[in-house]
Amino acid sequence: MDHIVIGTAGHVDHGKTTLIKAMTGIETDTTVEEKTRGLSINLGFAYMDLPSGKRAGIVDVPGHEKFIKNMMAGLSGIHLILLVIDAGEGVMPQTKEHIDILQMLGIKKYIIVLTKVNTVDEELVELVVEDIQEQLEGTLLEEAPIYKVDSLSGTGINELISKIDEESQKIERSNSLVSPRMHIDRVFSVKGFGTIVTGTLIEGTLHVNDELIIFPKELRTKIRNIQVHEKNVNEASAGMRVALNLANVHVNDLSRGDTLASSGSVQKTWMIDVKAALLPHAENPINLWDRLRLYIGTREVLCRAVPIGVERLEPGEEAFLQLRLEEEIAAKKGDKYILRSYSPMHVIGGGVILDTLPTKHRRFNEHTIETLKTREKGSTSELIADFMNRKEDLLTSMEETASYLGMPQTEVIEYMGEMVKKNQLIKVHQLYMSSLKYEKLKKDITAILDRYHKSFRLRTGITKEELRSRVASNVKSKDFDKLLQLLADEKVIKNHETISLSEFTVTYNKYQLKDKEDIEQKLKKAGFTPPSELELIGDNKERKELIDSLTGKTIVRLDSETVMFKDYYEEAVQKVINFIKQNGKMTLAEFRDMTGSSRKYSMIILECLDKNKITKRVENFRLLY
Repeated sequence: MDHIVIGTAGHVDHGKTTLIKAMTGIETDTTVEEKTRGLSINLGFAYMDLPSGKRAGIVDVPGHEKFIKNMMAGLSGIHLILLVIDAGEGVMPQTKEHIDILQMLGIKKYIIVLTKVNTVDEELVELVVEDIQEQLEGTLLEEAPIYKVDSLSGTGINELISKIDEESQKIERSNSLVSPRMHIDRVFSVKGFGTIVTGTLIEGTLHVNDELIIFPKELRTKIRNIQVHEKNVNEASAGMRVALNLANVHVNDLSRGDTLASSGSVQKTWMIDVKAALLPHAENPINLWDRLRLYIGTREVLCRAVPIGVERLEPGEEAFLQLRLEEEIAAKKGDKYILRSYSPMHVIGGGVILDTLPTKHRRFNEHTIETLKTREKGSTSELIADFMNRKEDLLTSMEETASYLGMPQTEVIEYMGEMVKKNQLIKVHQLYMSSLKYEKLKKDITAILDRYHKSFRLRTGITKEELRSRVASNVKSKDFDKLLQLLADEKVIKNHETISLSEFTVTYNKYQLKDKEDIEQKLKKAGFTPPSELELIGDNKERKELIDSLTGKTIVRLDSETVMFKDYYEEAVQKVINFIKQNGKMTLAEFRDMTGSSRKYSMIILECLDKNKITKRVENFRLLY
């Protein structure tokens, strides 16, 4: 069954709760206080099955000015709004404020419901309709149909339900292909079950036993049970109102405004860059360091405003702001938000988040302004590159990028594939790097190798692990190997046992050439019983670096203390291969007799062959690897 979520909006006592009861039979005013005072304080919930078979969840949000924070919490994930207006009163102050909020949140589908029509004469109803149309002109609601109903007598209710059903066919399916995310709007406990949270699943899919994170506190939890409209289900997808029974968390650990999401799918932040629009009727501009109230998802947070590129944001205008938050939030690029003045509290504007991971900006820096413009209007490819360039990590996964963009992974992988073809991204196994970061890595490695060669002129190069620790300590060894191979393919480096610049070669002076010849002659003479490295070095400490420079050329290192002339090592390898092929296996004593070596050096040579995967030891024998 397809699901949609409908929200009500409108001035206090204009009949929202009574309308919902007339359509669904469900009373959404549930507390004693709500029933006594005749108004909704908290969010109420109901549902109904439409004629087409769709199930509509309905969020009855409060209309009273003091409870407008709850009203904004209820709008998270709404597909269709019923703007409720009393036929006897018409458009009122909270009606206008609700309209401002709805437009700022980008909700596009509306039905205007004129209630209590049986309580006023027909001529007045028509005058109210004309006034509504006039006041909605120039807003997203100007084309919205108007339905006249009376909830107590049932007048117009069936026609309204039919229209809701018709509009539901035009609603785009919510994004179920990205990681799940839900803003929590209620938290309570049920005896025998434990902690329950409710909300609208705004994206992704949830399953029983899914392990999730509660942000921004980063509490780990597991879904014990899922209910959709009072029925247990194993799965819930984006667009559904859900109740979740959570494990491993206490009801006192959670609150409205927390976000339930998969690990790594949202960013915790104390600061956001936004595009903001200030309402034309806002009483004051937004100045530097103005204290404001930010509403995002189901959360209210106090913040300070920093206009970017302008001295102040004037009523009726748009600008970039950086909002410095007084509490940590969890959000994503593209999330909508509302701003209210600190005191007195009025809705003054809103907009969209451009960046959840900003640094503090210089207010009139041209590069900063151009970057924010890219994040506002840039192509998907530009946004991918921008995201990767700003991350501290060198490599980024496709899944992390898709989560940041709020796009299905299938779409993001296509964009990234095209960017790889155009050399805008570098693919490293299953991860990606922006071309800008790759060029910086190339520059850093070149500088490190240049300094290394100047300091150690006789060494063939730096070890891979030492280089990785300097430039990419958080990159896995196999991924770093791939990056080195790319640089070697470009002939920037030589990638062998050690890493060097491609043009670097070891050169010896006449004294070093003399020492080199002496070391090589001693190893030739020793054959299969080579002297220790300390014996070769003697009192001349510079010989250590000389031995390192010859390793891999005329010398083979057997272990940390022993080197051997390369020709003898290769002869030993061939003798072992031939012997085992003829006899099937070989003992240590057989190798010793075959080479004329001592037991000590026979053991060292064979262990080196094991390490190099030429042989393998099985009990007291050697077999070919």
